[in-house]
Amino acid sequence: MPQSTLITGGAGSIGRALAESFVRAGHDTYVLDIAPEVEEVAASVGARGLRADLTDAASVAKAVGGLASLDTLVTAVGTWPQLLIDELSVEEWNRQIAINLSSVYVAVKCVLPALRAARGCIVNFASAAALTGFEQMIAYCTSKAGVLGLTRSLAVALGPDGIRVNSVLPGAMDTASNTVLGTEALEEARLSRALKRPGTPEDLVGAVHFLASPAAAFITGQSLVVDGGSLFL
Repeated sequence: MPQSTLITGGAGSIGRALAESFVRAGHDTYVLDIAPEVEEVAASVGARGLRADLTDAASVAKAVGGLASLDTLVTAVGTWPQLLIDELSVEEWNRQIAINLSSVYVAVKCVLPALRAARGCIVNFASAAALTGFEQMIAYCTSKAGVLGLTRSLAVALGPDGIRVNSVLPGAMDTASNTVLGTEALEEARLSRALKRPGTPEDLVGAVHFLASPAAAFITGQSLVVDGGSLFL
């Protein structure tokens, strides 16, 4: 019986690369996103697209209701408009917390019976930004730091069920959504890391597959930074 994988926030560049990689690995792969193009993106790599509002538990539960067993949940959700503190409204703060953090909890709650049935695993996408701080990305950094806390807490809570929970922390990647940062910012990020090249969605695939694989069978509650060597410079 093939393994099954669900990727939330999967309509973007990173989600698409992950979906394609799990399809190649022989998994029944599902991509869950609110974006209208989610079914088209999923179909282009041989996955199945599911449309739902990731912050709405009822919407997500309806979309994933047919999953009786789930081996891997990957939460690859993120939004990061650049706003300084004086520009960041309470409404925008709440929106980013809902999308970047609360949606992870919603996804886990909605597929927990399926994960328990498979003794599956969870790989959450946090961010290297969770370990630093950026004045124009206050809500983003805070929400992704919350994902780290949620990852550790879920690892403790779900360990007795045999469910492992880890997180991946990407640095600045060359993705379609990161074009809002501008070429100058991406070039600055490239030069600030030990590996002087752009980071791509494909650079994240190996880390996710490792954490989801039997090779990581005794690893849980951990955070793996994939940033080309920026944080220690």
